[in-house]
Amino acid sequence: MRVLWLLLFAGSMAQQDMDRNVFLFSRKSLTNDVVLTPMATGPLRKLTVCLRSYTNEGKYALLTMGIENSQIRNMFVISHSTPGYFDIYINDLSLFNPGTRDVLEWNHICVTWDSDTGVLQLWVNGKLSPRTVLQKGSSIDLQGGISLGQMHIKASYWHHGRLRFNDIKWDPETSFKGEISDVHMWNEVLSPETIRRVLLNDREINGNVISWRSLNYTINGDVIVQPKIQCRYGSESGSSHSQCYIE
Repeated sequence: MRVLWLLLFAGSMAQQDMDRNVFLFSRKSLTNDVVLTPMATGPLRKLTVCLRSYTNEGKYALLTMGIENSQIRNMFVISHSTPGYFDIYINDLSLFNPGTRDVLEWNHICVTWDSDTGVLQLWVNGKLSPRTVLQKGSSIDLQGGISLGQMHIKASYWHHGRLRFNDIKWDPETSFKGEISDVHMWNEVLSPETIRRVLLNDREINGNVISWRSLNYTINGDVIVQPKIQCRYGSESGSSHSQCYIE
């Protein structure tokens, strides 16, 4: 594992080939997140984001475009809210997208979006949900970083007929607990054939905005880097068996 450590304490920055590794979020907490530094700057009008997650939580955020103190909340978000549905936010407007995840398995999620048409695609474990249209003609600002494991809470809300404002930035209900791996981002819409190669972990396919194999990141709170564990389950002659190994 090739690592260039810049600082060696909580809130540390690192540049690392993260192949065969994960970020482990051991508990739900507003203080736990990983901020990724993109290799590109400027607003995006096309994108593809792919990642893998392993969790048994029901409601959680996987990725947010921006950091805790970003002025614009939920610029782009991938989250899971209810069984069988993922929420995709663009400029604080969301759509529910059907996508059934596997239980006690790594789940591979890819989202593509094209501002010219507004067409959004959600791929879960290689299966494409019905395409939708969201925020046609807009753009997505990278806002100084990309955060894993959190999403912004609404800046304001109505309570007993009065407009209230939230003091906190992250949403405590969607803090992530589990493992995240293989995060890649492109400033283009990948073809279905290329998304299939990403699903199969083709090591020749790497993001040009975020690349898991050349990752600049900052860990905040109780998040640690661990080797990735894969398990295979099956049944044979009436008995079940499993095999787990470190990649």
